[in-house]
Amino acid sequence: MKAGAGSGKTTSLIKALSSVVEAHGVKLRKTRQRVACITYTDVAAGEIWRDVGNDPLVHVSTIHSFMWLVSKPFQNDIREWVGARLQEKIETLTAAQAGYGPRVQQRTRDKTARDLVRLNRQVGQISAVPSFRYGTGSDYPKGVLGHDDILKLVPFLIAERPLFRTLLARQFPFVFVDESQDTTTDVVTAFKTVEGDVASPICLGFFGDPMQKIYATGIGAIEAPEAWADIPKPENFRCSTQVLNLANRIRRDGDNLVQVAGERLGANGLIATPEGTAELFILPADNTRDANLLRVRQWMSQMSNDEAWLDSEGDGNTAGVKVLVIVHRMAAKRLGFGDLYAALNDKAPETFKTGFLEGTAWPLRPFVSFVLPIFHAVQANRELEVMQVLRSHSPLLDKGEMAAPGFDVAGRLKELRKTVLQVAAALGDDSRATNGDVLRLIQGAGLLVLDPRLQAYLDPAMAKPVEPDPDANEEDEDDGEDLTKEIASMDAFLAAPAKQFRPYETYISEKSPFWTQQGIKGAEFERVLVVLDDDEGTHNQFSYEKYLEIRDLSDADRKNIAEGKESTLDRTRRLFYVNCTRALKDLAVVLFTADPIAAERKLRGGDLFPANAIHNQADLA
Repeated sequence: MKAGAGSGKTTSLIKALSSVVEAHGVKLRKTRQRVACITYTDVAAGEIWRDVGNDPLVHVSTIHSFMWLVSKPFQNDIREWVGARLQEKIETLTAAQAGYGPRVQQRTRDKTARDLVRLNRQVGQISAVPSFRYGTGSDYPKGVLGHDDILKLVPFLIAERPLFRTLLARQFPFVFVDESQDTTTDVVTAFKTVEGDVASPICLGFFGDPMQKIYATGIGAIEAPEAWADIPKPENFRCSTQVLNLANRIRRDGDNLVQVAGERLGANGLIATPEGTAELFILPADNTRDANLLRVRQWMSQMSNDEAWLDSEGDGNTAGVKVLVIVHRMAAKRLGFGDLYAALNDKAPETFKTGFLEGTAWPLRPFVSFVLPIFHAVQANRELEVMQVLRSHSPLLDKGEMAAPGFDVAGRLKELRKTVLQVAAALGDDSRATNGDVLRLIQGAGLLVLDPRLQAYLDPAMAKPVEPDPDANEEDEDDGEDLTKEIASMDAFLAAPAKQFRPYETYISEKSPFWTQQGIKGAEFERVLVVLDDDEGTHNQFSYEKYLEIRDLSDADRKNIAEGKESTLDRTRRLFYVNCTRALKDLAVVLFTADPIAAERKLRGGDLFPANAIHNQADLA
């Protein structure tokens, strides 16, 4: 099923699950089989699980959890894969090391050499690992596979092990994938391989929208074999008329899917689709940004006779206004995580910049999944919750170890309590602890299995910060440039105050008026204000000025377009589509640009926004 925003894809998915249970439930129970529903996040999995009535015949989970569920019995195959994975990493680093030019910093060379020593040592340790398990970060000698490993392991097992394909299909004869456009190509190919194997027949379903592909690793459009059923769903039940018209114009240069307003039912019958608004404001990119955003809200409030547009200090729920920003340095400073933001955004690798906005970058994971939950549980004196977090993440509560004869359980719990209180205190208002302090505390106590990439930066040999090269030209190509950027970014990250993770959590958990444009997908609000500001962005994955033809394309952009590859225009068009279609009723798009007059002239000559919906600084007066 390929359908646009607001079409009710998740509703269709839930109805499909219910239909399968109704039609095949008796047989599924007899054969101890289940229906698999794979989603992108734990939150989405929980919502679908509740909507299907917690039916035990339906297994709802994230892609990582599902992949581990079906693969964990294949321990010998996992061991073989881990060995091959280590060899692959060694070969990659060895090739990079051989290609380093004279401008590569010594610290980068030293880190590569240490990583090679560590990986070669691990090769000899794999055979002694009794069994492998799934964790947040990988630690092969301890038998821990991380998120990235799981998505590579299972496609390998599906491609190379016919028995694995058969067992997967027998356990889950129905597999439905939600948000399929963001599923990796390898995973989609693997599922299609199972579906195409006559020895392992399954019913495979993909539910998604290529125009809402946000993550770089996603497959986007899925090519359907001839025998598959293509289920169209052209309705949009969310957006007002004006917002929907804009969405169709944005999509016109993407895949030409045209949506129509869906019939809405109320208590007394059909409800008319609201007319709504979709306005564009072209304003100067200067130090008046915040003041102008307030003027835009005042203009929208007066024009629509809606005082909720002035609710600028609320939590940004449907009763107020949601402000969508691609990157908002001022918001980070205002909310109190400016140092953390700068560490993983300013001159940082692209994976850090994108992962920061999503809360998924690997340096963040122990804080997001462990430290913050511990802090909140300790602050609220919820000791049971503290123990739940520890049982889920900490090897110090390993049941096998604690059940050993003579083991000092009371002593272990006493030490755990002491360390947990120290971790929580590090995020307190008066704390001066850095992120590095917290991670070293966790590592020293063995409280958590840290990602090997983090462990490498906690090594005392990595303690000396990167010294900038005064003769280096930032625009020059640099062998090992990505690693050099990573080292500098990690220096800043480890030095940042740990307590800044609290306001950062407020930001990414959608409890502030600001939401990142990459993280908004799936949500909807009465009033939406989308900020287009290339100057505030620190990465080149998106450019609204290029998309709106205000700024020239780069040579790389032209080359990608000529070769049919994904370009900055494609990514920005999709992001713009996702953001505009969050609006239920009224939408304001604010473009901050260095030359508002030239930009207005260009946009008035196009047909994305009608002339009466385009406004400038004078209109706000």
